[in-house]
Amino acid sequence: MQGIVEGKNLTARMTHPNFIARVKAGDHNPPLNLFLARANTAVRGVFGGKVTYASLVWEAVDWSLFDFVGVDHYRTTGIEDKYVEMLKPSFAHGKPVVITEFGYSTYHGGIGSEGLLSSSGLRPGIIDVKSQFLHYAIPGLGRFIRPRLTGDHVRDEPWQARKLVEQLSVLEGAGVEGAFIFQFISQITPYADDPKYDLDMASSSLVKSYEGGRRGAAYPDMTWEPKEAFRAVAAYYAGR
Repeated sequence: MQGIVEGKNLTARMTHPNFIARVKAGDHNPPLNLFLARANTAVRGVFGGKVTYASLVWEAVDWSLFDFVGVDHYRTTGIEDKYVEMLKPSFAHGKPVVITEFGYSTYHGGIGSEGLLSSSGLRPGIIDVKSQFLHYAIPGLGRFIRPRLTGDHVRDEPWQARKLVEQLSVLEGAGVEGAFIFQFISQITPYADDPKYDLDMASSSLVKSYEGGRRGAAYPDMTWEPKEAFRAVAAYYAGR
């Protein structure tokens, strides 16, 4: 949405030269909280359940408005040793804490978001976004442009599964109320046998999506196949 930080769309906002400086200065927080207050009032006027907001780690949200503290929090390699410490401020509001988004991509070292904010700006993902955009944006001709990955990457389902279970255990130990894995399926990043076109490597989904009507083996009526992460997460919760 417009009005919180400069820029007419998501790409323009995240790549704006003032973006990092404005976020570090906290300039985005007052307009964000004004919007959240209006949205919260409107939602509670028509919805009787509990309400939260899926915040980003650089947002200072007025949590008095909500029933849960919600935060998207990825456990990247550089912060693994201090991840739990970074969660502690979320518990200071005296409300249940929910991790509203986390995950790992399906290649070694991949974090489950195609672009993540770093100190230098938006870190790009491994998909060639130009080929992906042209594939979907050009009617008719787009089918001749096959989306592909940038560089050489190696699919690593065991790593994704292991890291997800590891983080679930860490979150449980930290005392969070709940956590949402990002994500179950991603149809815009389908699996391909050829690693150059295996967009599913960039996805943090628990299942790999097929194109062209191809069906899975585990569930023959579905156009997807469980990854190792699917079974690992199921086994984790089966043991609770």
